[in-house]
Parts: sequence; structure tokens; C-alpha cells
Amino acid sequence: MILQAPYPTLQTTTILPDPEFSDGEGATGEAIPRRTMNNVVRVYRKTKPRRRLTWQFRLTQPKAIELLEFVRAYFGSRVKITDHNNRQWVGFLMNNPIEIRSERSGRPDVQGIRGETYSAQIEFEGEEV
Repeated sequence: MILQAPYPTLQTTTILPDPEFSDGEGATGEAIPRRTMNNVVRVYRKTKPRRRLTWQFRLTQPKAIELLEFVRAYFGSRVKITDHNNRQWVGFLMNNPIEIRSERSGRPDVQGIRGETYSAQIEFEGEEV
């Protein structure tokens, strides 16, 4: 997974491992209630071309710090993301501050991962390019 910012000049690139299986994708939109002349309530759904994406990552300590600094630096800027399905998205990161939780201590190696492991979740809202 590749995060690049600010869009379109792309000065910084961060490469992350593929997300966990719990990634999600949903439409963005809003419900607009309207009353007719005879006082009947009708609800209209206004959809937008944007999508809301959520990814859960398991990272080593250096990658967790790199992701944290990327979000701090480019939170208000447009970001280009190439996801694990090779789709490209342009939009904004939605969670600030990003929450990074410690999952495992750095004692013995666990499945070839050295050091502490952390989990982080990214919420992103944008359009597919």
C-alpha cells in the first residue's frame, strides 16, 4: 500500500504493508427529509461519488512512527493512495490524531517479525482515479 502527498505534486511517499482482512468500503451520502404540501414526510438520499475506506494495519515500530509523522504532516492535504488491490484513490485522511496501539512486546521473534508490533487504523474519504 502506497501513500503519497500532497496531491498532485507528490513530495512524500510512504509504503505500508498490506492491511489486515478487516478493510472496509462504504458510500458517502446524506438523507434529506422534505415535507410535501399535505404534510407527508419524504426522505431523499443524496449520494456523492466519494467513498469512505477503512484499513487496519499491523506495523513494526519504525513503520508506525513513519505513518504517524505522515498523518501529522499531511492531514489537511489531498493524498493519493494506491491500495492493496492496485486501485488508486485521491482524497483526505479522516482520522487525526491517528490511534496507534501496541500489540506485542519486542521479546522473542514472532513469525519472523522482530521488535514490537503496533496496530493502526486509517480512515480515508476520496474518489477512485
